[in-house]
Amino acid sequence: MEEASDKPGSGYGSQKGKLDPQLYILSFSKLFKDLGTGMLAFLIPLYIVDLNTSFFADTPVVVKAGIVATVFGLSNALSQPFMGRLSDRLDRRKIFIVAGMVGFTILSFIYARTTEFEYVVLFRFIQGITVGATVPAIVATVTYLSTSQTRGRAIGIYSSLRGFGFGTGSILGGIIVNYYDFSSAFYVCALLGLISTFLITFFVRDARDPSVKKSNVTISSANGIQFRILALAMFMMMVGIMIIFAFLPEYRVRLDASELSLSIAVSAYVISRVLFQTPMGVISDSMGRKSMVALGLLINVPIVVGLGYVDSIIQLIILRAFQGIAMAAVETPVMALAVELTGGSAVGSRVSTITASQAAGMALGPLIGGVLAGYVSFRTPFYICGILILLSFVLVLAVIQEPESSSD
Repeated sequence: MEEASDKPGSGYGSQKGKLDPQLYILSFSKLFKDLGTGMLAFLIPLYIVDLNTSFFADTPVVVKAGIVATVFGLSNALSQPFMGRLSDRLDRRKIFIVAGMVGFTILSFIYARTTEFEYVVLFRFIQGITVGATVPAIVATVTYLSTSQTRGRAIGIYSSLRGFGFGTGSILGGIIVNYYDFSSAFYVCALLGLISTFLITFFVRDARDPSVKKSNVTISSANGIQFRILALAMFMMMVGIMIIFAFLPEYRVRLDASELSLSIAVSAYVISRVLFQTPMGVISDSMGRKSMVALGLLINVPIVVGLGYVDSIIQLIILRAFQGIAMAAVETPVMALAVELTGGSAVGSRVSTITASQAAGMALGPLIGGVLAGYVSFRTPFYICGILILLSFVLVLAVIQEPESSSD
């Protein structure tokens, strides 16, 4: 593979204003695994309801659903910084992506044969580590396949295809469970993971850091603070989005909803996010990223509170669709801002701060929601989450500075 001659941050193997075709190959290859990821996120909170358990017999089902989601998210979040540093040190990304795909495939197959709640918790913890191996490597690869002027578009395109897989995966999982059973759905997840593993192994080339010899560049204290604010914003957005997974069993009862209708509600968020992700990325490239991040945060506040008041599946679907638009306005510009703050050096280890916070939000959202709903009241977690997202909005306005336009 040819070495990139661009300066740091200018985009590996890409021309100014254009995207490397490898970006599309990577995104399509990973699409199948993303379908499986969406299936698992929807299936597991429902699957655990009827599983045997030795230690959690008296635990409310919303808390159990939160535990399963949390162990996955925490192991994912904790492993990402380590995996990001390791991939930067080795200057290898593909091996981490493939290893994560293999782990996903094997564990998806194992779920179909698991009948104990405690084992599901253990396997989700391990699966979180395998995902943590892939995320920093993929973010770094997307970065090296783009330039400063196209980074928002590149991240938007990748995130759109990833989101499409995740969203339609929930619907696919609902259809399979509705007409067959959970075991069949898990076997399909394993097959999808196997397809992605094959495609990435044979069709995606490894990405090398064009600034690897200068990777000892340090980030200023001002940039460090901005990293932490962006990480907080991503954390709170994901908490507000993921708490719904702890409430799936409760929504099924309250709204008299079927697994298929709940899967549509889960997917409504991802589908709208997919539709708006790339446009938001393009707009952020030309008009600035800070204001768009702030707007997305502000819009999500009433949406999250509203999730505690829905009394029909239609209302839930509509709110989740608007939540997808809000997330599209935050995720793409946040990641583009984070990449610019790194200066293009050691992207995997540094941007993993943001992706790890995103994973932590995925982890703690369902647990926070489940515990507060199970032991305080159903609507309490929605109010608390809304207040914290509003705080993130204020901090973004006060602290984040729009980076100077780069002339890659």
